[in-house]
Amino acid sequence: MDNRDAADERTGFLQNNDHDVEDNVTSITTNKQESWSDLKPYIRPLIATNFISICCGINDAAIGAIIPRLKDYYGIPNETVSLLFLCNSFGYFLSSMVYGYLAHKLGQLGTLYFGAINLLIAYSLIANGFPFGVMGALMVLQGTGVALLDAGMNVYCSSVPKATLMLNILHAMYGVGAMLSPLINAVLTKMGVSWQGLYVFMALFSLVNLLLITAGFRNIKVGHNDEEEEEQHLQNPDRHKEIMRAAMRHPMTIFGALYILVYVGTEVTVGGWGLTFLQQGRHGDFVAMSNVIAGYWGALAVGRIILGYLCERYGEKQMITLCTLLTVIVLAILWIVADVVIDSIAIISIGFLLGPMFPSTISLASKILPRNMHATSIGFMAGTGAGGAALFPFITGQVAGKFGILSMPGVCLVMAVTMQILWMIVPSDKDKRAPTSVNNQRDYQAIDSN
Repeated sequence: MDNRDAADERTGFLQNNDHDVEDNVTSITTNKQESWSDLKPYIRPLIATNFISICCGINDAAIGAIIPRLKDYYGIPNETVSLLFLCNSFGYFLSSMVYGYLAHKLGQLGTLYFGAINLLIAYSLIANGFPFGVMGALMVLQGTGVALLDAGMNVYCSSVPKATLMLNILHAMYGVGAMLSPLINAVLTKMGVSWQGLYVFMALFSLVNLLLITAGFRNIKVGHNDEEEEEQHLQNPDRHKEIMRAAMRHPMTIFGALYILVYVGTEVTVGGWGLTFLQQGRHGDFVAMSNVIAGYWGALAVGRIILGYLCERYGEKQMITLCTLLTVIVLAILWIVADVVIDSIAIISIGFLLGPMFPSTISLASKILPRNMHATSIGFMAGTGAGGAALFPFITGQVAGKFGILSMPGVCLVMAVTMQILWMIVPSDKDKRAPTSVNNQRDYQAIDSN
């Protein structure tokens, strides 16, 4: 293998024209310590993927930020408005099932373009304020677009040098984006602008996102679509299907996807229904409580940097277990203590504790999974997680419609306990260390093509 570029040796994901990647080896061990200089070829694509993450954050926090206004606009209760989350989830799950296929047919970059265009079209149409049924259908398109972008950015950043740190930064940017939605909505509310104004902003933001994808990945080969590999696929068309089947059956894919499904569901449920909980359940001021939810998403971003660093230093399995147990305690306080100030602090604290869980899971998967499974497995995990961002807020809305919005922390408490149970089942990377590596360096494996 060509050793000119340590970053390309590590991943084979971003390829120069003269850089070959051989997937028919059983094990490829990185012998050079990763350094910041290894990131130089990846700077433009990383800027683009981080902007994608901001876009995804704005998207996931948008519905929650405008739930009270949607209820007034359409004259509907919590149970009905939560159907928008369900429509979103359909698009998410659809994308998670076909991401590996699309990435193979269109390439990683083509799939990113497809998702970005879907999102731009969806936002532009939703901003027109169509009847509720039409809006639900457009939410499917929106869910499809954001799930493809979410999966693509995770697959890319899991395969660059210093992947754990890059993933934590990537998902910190998600928190920054999610923080923007309630802040912008609060400003628009003060100005007397309809909820549609938020979607006009999101449409413009997604247009910039599309332009940045074009600029960021210009003259960059993304994925394993080089000529040598294409020739291998032509000679053995069943090989890709075998890899996809193996990836979908891998324990890391199965339990990692389930964990991320519940985790993202918890994260977006707190961020999505938290404003309604604080305003209606604890009788807080709308604008002030919007700022609290912005603080929740901001704390999520900070947690992904600070706690993400600790996860990398002390191990994902141990640190995420600690964060989850603390989350359970704080959720119990949120449920029991009927004080708007204490509950506001609790919600922000939950954001901080939830911060590192998603990127640490993706990082763990990149250590455990063979490299040529990354697109299918990590794409499926990320897409499934995006589905959780819609499915569990929908369930919470149904429960809130029957038992009241004060039931929200109890629902999240059940989710957090479920997360910990699943996390105990998620494989550890300790069993994937190269037995002959004296420096405990990461072992990168690929399926033997023979």
